[in-house]
Amino acid sequence: MEHLIEPLKGNSKSAMISCVELHNKPVLSYRYEACVILAINAWELILKAHIICNQPEIKILIEDGSTKPFDDCVKCVSSNIGKSFRPTEENLNKLYEFRCNIIHFYEDNIDPILFSLLHKNVLFYNEFLKEQFNIDLSDETNLVLMPIGFKPLASPIDFLNPVSNLDESSEAVKTFIKSIITSTENLANEGIDEAIITGFTMAVINENRIKNADIIAGITKSDSKPHLTVQNVLGAIKVTDSDTAKKVSVEEESLFKTIYVFSYNEITTRAREIYADFKQNTQFHEILKSIKGNPTYHKYRYLNMKEQKGIGQDWYTSAVFDELDKHYTRIE
Repeated sequence: MEHLIEPLKGNSKSAMISCVELHNKPVLSYRYEACVILAINAWELILKAHIICNQPEIKILIEDGSTKPFDDCVKCVSSNIGKSFRPTEENLNKLYEFRCNIIHFYEDNIDPILFSLLHKNVLFYNEFLKEQFNIDLSDETNLVLMPIGFKPLASPIDFLNPVSNLDESSEAVKTFIKSIITSTENLANEGIDEAIITGFTMAVINENRIKNADIIAGITKSDSKPHLTVQNVLGAIKVTDSDTAKKVSVEEESLFKTIYVFSYNEITTRAREIYADFKQNTQFHEILKSIKGNPTYHKYRYLNMKEQKGIGQDWYTSAVFDELDKHYTRIE
């Protein structure tokens, strides 16, 4: 079966590139139906190549002359790779569900949802190729799905909101959208932040990485009317006590959601994963002690935030690992 690996990889890449090229055509009435079919085909081929490489005991060819069904291939690869593949698995399941039930979706226009699923799928595909086969398609072609057109952008988060478009949709679309919400909630319950759809906003920066918590918050909001939010986009943020730095006012609650996000236990757990010679000993405690009070690395959060007194907890930024890098050796 090894002789099939290269043809499977080659045809898989061709199918995904065709998917992207077809999607980006300015006029195409059968866009998402055709693109989803191509994407599923690309994944089916690359998943079978992965199974041959990593699970030789599993038969790709069935006795009746057919090959292993797509959904079975997804399950096999997911069981082999584990938790990190779960967002990809859920994304693939949603696209496969659409492909198998295309006729039921003709009554409604769910292009924002399909765009978000497909865009994320292309990103998942390229990451899968890089991690499993050391292939980076971005070096070979420009894999970009462009949301540019003559109509305003529709946010997939607003569309997913159960009290907005969903009320006027067909039963098939309602079931499909609710299944996306369920998949998102299931991943969140498993402690997985990676989203199965792409979120996008109008800005002059790259899109923010959307997490399951963002999606759940978006689809459960009470206000279903479209609205415009103007934000001061700062880009990368570095906390400092320098007098010459630009002054920005940030609510303390937000600080501990976006900047000071690592507890002591989370730092030690992560350190054991990334450093070959890490030990939770006096040296480690001295390092943490030396950076306490420096806003670049550390902030103490009081339970009584209003009066800033009483008991609390130490929280650290990701910069703490830059400091630890000076003392420990990263695992190659």
